[in-house]
Amino acid sequence: MGSAGSATAAGSSHPRPTLAQFMVGRQPIFDAKLAVLGYELLYRDATSAPPPSGDVMTAEVLVHAALDIGLAQLVGPKLAFVNATRSFIVGPQDIPLPPRQVVVEVLEDVPRDAEVLAGCRRLLANGYGLALDDYGGDGADDPLLELVDMVKLDVQALDRQRLRKLVRHCSLYGVRLVAEKVETREQLAYCQRLGFDLFQGYLLSRPEVIEGRSLSPSRATCVRVLRQLCDPLASASDIERVVQTDAALSYRFLRAAGAGAARGLFRRISSVRDAVVLLGERRVRAWVTLMLLAGTHEGSDEQLLMAMTRARMAELMALARHEPQRADAAFTVGLVSALDLLLRAPLASIVEGMSLSSELEQALLQRAGGLGEILSDVVDWELNAWRSQTRSGLAPAVVGQCYLQAVAWAADVCEVLDLTR
Repeated sequence: MGSAGSATAAGSSHPRPTLAQFMVGRQPIFDAKLAVLGYELLYRDATSAPPPSGDVMTAEVLVHAALDIGLAQLVGPKLAFVNATRSFIVGPQDIPLPPRQVVVEVLEDVPRDAEVLAGCRRLLANGYGLALDDYGGDGADDPLLELVDMVKLDVQALDRQRLRKLVRHCSLYGVRLVAEKVETREQLAYCQRLGFDLFQGYLLSRPEVIEGRSLSPSRATCVRVLRQLCDPLASASDIERVVQTDAALSYRFLRAAGAGAARGLFRRISSVRDAVVLLGERRVRAWVTLMLLAGTHEGSDEQLLMAMTRARMAELMALARHEPQRADAAFTVGLVSALDLLLRAPLASIVEGMSLSSELEQALLQRAGGLGEILSDVVDWELNAWRSQTRSGLAPAVVGQCYLQAVAWAADVCEVLDLTR
């Protein structure tokens, strides 16, 4: 007989927590009419620990903004300005965000060498906007002025003579000028007279901090996915099997693929396999790399084990009903159904950000259809509220066997990933 107590007992030795509080800052950038053009996304940390490297801060912002919050919720249709270190400009990894909505800010300490120039040209070719951050002009012509769309000038750090000189110089390149750190009405009026196009600063709006909880995947799973991506013989099914062993990674890939579907780029998503296929090898690699850089947890907990048990049980029940074509979708329904407990958020709001197929949405929110019948039995068994006649039509003994096999599978996965240390 299944019970909630049995499910949690299997994972009681696993360390906590799996959820981590995170923060992302956003500060609007205004046009000449003081309408919001976009938001600069900023690294924020609630702890008193020393700040990490620039690479880690960029990775944290990208992962939390796109996967944990969702770019649509964070900036809507506006532009997203993201700081980039040299590694993100010259490295082989992609910035897996929609190019037409993202402006990459080249930080002031990035050297203007051949690799950086080539990296900036690659970003432009891929459709990203470029901006120079905190441009100060060191007396030599900056080769990036011929490539970027915008130049940001710090009005606090530059005296008026220097500011006028840089405005005249940058205007020769046809770039849009952004006055940053505008803190007084006098500064705003002066910058408007100088011909600045965009404005940012405390006078107009202070950075807003968005907080949330991130469900981080295991480092071991991310490494295994990268190994599969490097194997020329590995298929999408091989990658999917690894992803499915980690509820957090499955959730993040569903979010990433769902964002693309919401923009009309893909069909609706019916399974974790759909998410892996629709994202494609390059984006899967990019997201996994960013997650490794941003930090992943090394532990599991009872709720995470329960989510994986629920997913596997639903999959096994679909197979027991002789519906192998629904097995992937059943796994996904079981997994997503537990995310409200993991993320402590309403299930409807979680489902809304995933662009799932109508069949999956109805199963999750209304317990409708064949998948809804399976999910109802899974949850009833978990809560020890099962009936003599199941909704799925399977005999209770069969449902119980699926449950026991699912618990064993989830425990084996944790052991393989070495999550009990």
